[in-house]
Amino acid sequence: MAIRDLRRLFEAIGRRDWETATGAAKVIAKAEADRGNHGAARTLEDALTTRELSLALPVSMVNLGLMKMAPTVRLCDVTLSPKTRQQLTSLIREHQHANELLNSGFQVRRNLILSGPPGCGKSLTAKALATELNLPFFVVRIDAIIGSYLGQTATNLRQLFQFAEQTACVLLFDELDALGKSRGSGMDVGELDRIVIALMQELELAHPLGLVIATSNLPGAIDRALWRRFDLHIAYPKARKEQLRAFSGRVAGRYGGKPPASLLLATERSDSFAEAEKLIVDYYRSKLLSSIGEKHGS
Repeated sequence: MAIRDLRRLFEAIGRRDWETATGAAKVIAKAEADRGNHGAARTLEDALTTRELSLALPVSMVNLGLMKMAPTVRLCDVTLSPKTRQQLTSLIREHQHANELLNSGFQVRRNLILSGPPGCGKSLTAKALATELNLPFFVVRIDAIIGSYLGQTATNLRQLFQFAEQTACVLLFDELDALGKSRGSGMDVGELDRIVIALMQELELAHPLGLVIATSNLPGAIDRALWRRFDLHIAYPKARKEQLRAFSGRVAGRYGGKPPASLLLATERSDSFAEAEKLIVDYYRSKLLSSIGEKHGS
């Protein structure tokens, strides 16, 4: 086991760079396997697979309403257009080979905004990216970071981005419209404009270890200058009938059944994947309760 590999591992742990630490740990495990120490290699690989990435959140982050969620969704589970899937796959590869890109003078894209109608898969995509990158997934509660005192919201934003700079993770700002509305609306005394400026500065100057993702249902309401601070923008169109039908079939497969044609027809008329999923889940829940009632004579 080379000292340089151990040093790289310990240095990555010291700066909480879990992406680099994972790569270093894999190198050490492979080195043991190459030496014929297969038992030791398997033990190290098992420890790597089952490692717990969730860190105890600082009190300041808890007070800001930062929530940790389990990223159990894979990208293959999300219904996407071929173009969007290619963009996201490219982004994943970018982060998997970040060191090689940086050493060659390329920047790694770390700020991403997803826009589209409600229920089209934006938040699900963020979870899937966390799964694919093997990173913990945190959601920012927008209402918790908006302060009642002058400048408080900007301070809260700085703390969140500092957290992203110190912790390799996927940090999701869901429904950014509440923070990033176009400036000069005349609806307030200037605090909204200051919040937008602070957000732009954080996106431009911060260096997250993982990904910062924002979603928007109202892209037209977001300040134009804010758009330019994101490294990548992906627009999600409204779901098509054939997509809704295929998605509904996959959801029904979780419950081991084939949905009736009338139910599939209803899901095709849905406005979103979220609405279609609710129809499927409600149907199978009701079906299960009916069978339980028959079994117990009630």
